[in-house]
Amino acid sequence: MDKYEKFKIEQDSLLKALAENGPSESLMHRMQALYKDACVVIALGPNIALERGPEDAGREYADEQDFAAYVETYVLAVQSGELARLFEMQPWGAVAYEYETVDVDGKVCPGVRVSWANKIAFLAGGKDGAFEARLEAMAKALATLMSAKWYRWQVRLV
Repeated sequence: MDKYEKFKIEQDSLLKALAENGPSESLMHRMQALYKDACVVIALGPNIALERGPEDAGREYADEQDFAAYVETYVLAVQSGELARLFEMQPWGAVAYEYETVDVDGKVCPGVRVSWANKIAFLAGGKDGAFEARLEAMAKALATLMSAKWYRWQVRLV
């Protein structure tokens, strides 16, 4: 049984207990532990701020130059606190973010993994029709800050 299958079984068990018995402190602790890895992962395309020759204009994915530029920009953004402001969402608690490489269409792309302290509040935001719009706005702001040609984001549970 893989990690996702175990996660799904525990999730189903917790949701059943919630439906049958209602919320409890114990259940909330178990849910917070289950969703400990819940986050948003944002992949970034080529950096448009880098000078490139005309032969590189059609590049779809980042290369070594992009990785270096993203890491440098990322470090500056982290040090300035700029990233925290992009991802602030009061009900979700304190935000944590880290540079991560992300697989997009079989290519390794630079990216950022963002998570919030209150996983339950974060995931409960998914019931709100504005949830995706909020995450989209955050991802777009990050892509703009990092001068990305494109970006893709997804919620990761496990």
